[in-house]
Amino acid sequence: MIEKMLEHVKEKRDEIISDSLKLIDIPSLTRNIDDNRRCLDYIALSAQSEGMKIRYTKKRDCLVLEIGEGEETIGVLTHVDVVDAGDLSKWLTPPFKGIFDGDFIIGRGAMDDKVPTAIIFNIMKVLNSLDLDFKRKLQLIIGTKEEEEWTDMVSYLNEFRIPDFSFTPDGAFPIHNIEKGYADVVISFPFENIFPNGKIVTFESGDSPNTIPSKGSFVFHQSAKDSTIELLSSGKSSHSSLPENGDNALTKLCGLIKDIKLESERFNQIIDFIMLMNNIYDGSSLGFENNDNQFNGEFIGETYVNPTKLCFRDYRVLLNINIRHKLGVNQQSIVDIFEKHGKLFDFEFKISNYLDPLYVEKEHPMFDLMEKAYIEVTGNKGGFDLAGGTSYAKALPNTVSWGPVFPGENDTCHQENERISMDSVMKCTEIYARFLYKACIE
Repeated sequence: MIEKMLEHVKEKRDEIISDSLKLIDIPSLTRNIDDNRRCLDYIALSAQSEGMKIRYTKKRDCLVLEIGEGEETIGVLTHVDVVDAGDLSKWLTPPFKGIFDGDFIIGRGAMDDKVPTAIIFNIMKVLNSLDLDFKRKLQLIIGTKEEEEWTDMVSYLNEFRIPDFSFTPDGAFPIHNIEKGYADVVISFPFENIFPNGKIVTFESGDSPNTIPSKGSFVFHQSAKDSTIELLSSGKSSHSSLPENGDNALTKLCGLIKDIKLESERFNQIIDFIMLMNNIYDGSSLGFENNDNQFNGEFIGETYVNPTKLCFRDYRVLLNINIRHKLGVNQQSIVDIFEKHGKLFDFEFKISNYLDPLYVEKEHPMFDLMEKAYIEVTGNKGGFDLAGGTSYAKALPNTVSWGPVFPGENDTCHQENERISMDSVMKCTEIYARFLYKACIE
């Protein structure tokens, strides 16, 4: 029966493409709940026509699709909210116009997380259409605030029963049972904008706290000459969990500012603090330690610390520092480090967003089914790995991230020209279909 099911799933190729493109066409930035609801409504309307059970949270910030019967539930968590487009001049196609060029699905959210959402949804269409005896229910849980504060998951947890086991296709293969923690530290530098020869008009970089910025702008008006100095920096955006894949335009901008030697001790102090993180990802320049990268015999990686967003307004320079911390680093240790620097550089700070690192023991029985599905499709052993990013795996117990990025594949999450290959899409579709069939039916 599984081979018949897989034939039907492969026949959904065009529908996966169509659903993906329609979702990408909706500019569902994480701060825009109306466009996110448009995505949810598009899926809900189609699911309803397929006879699936659909439920929204009371705030309509999360949609839950359910099929099958059984005492236990398998959950799949995805999201339709996306980060900003970044530097529009670097996009080869419009970011919010879904495009399929024959090889790739292209557009903001293609890899993170609209195509994976379409994949799981179309697998559910097939499973629901066949005369199958379910032993477990299957839920697709679609959120709208993954790229920001997870208020959607709070809604879900308050109104729904937690699945017995879940995964999120919002990372990479193989199974990621360890995830680094997440923190956004918002620093506020008081600054009166007083210079002997002028004042700052513009000082800004970045548009998302969890993305390495790809552009920066600084404009300084020289009062004596009645002229302006304009500095523009250009970098390369990347997911902030993979800073080595990007080129930070924020620190590059600060480097350009240092070169013009503006006469303000206070402003130079602010620039000096930011430059502590110039091309240093591991936080060592701030006092984070990365000597021990093992836990229970497993690799837990390094802590990453990166400035991602800056603006100047109301006589304050506001800086967001994004932290991906390994097991062993906690909220208090982050506070201790920034309290020390706050005294040295005269700033206030707050942690605006925080999640502990994730660790799931390897013994869960579902992992064997996941591994078998991966081997059957790819011919490669999967196993377990560390995720440097943060996913909804942290939102629910017994949850891991799994796909859609394959080993060696370019991860374009949060980058300009975000895309996912159709070859990867169809491999993911078969892997997920095999696992969900075995977990919910066999």
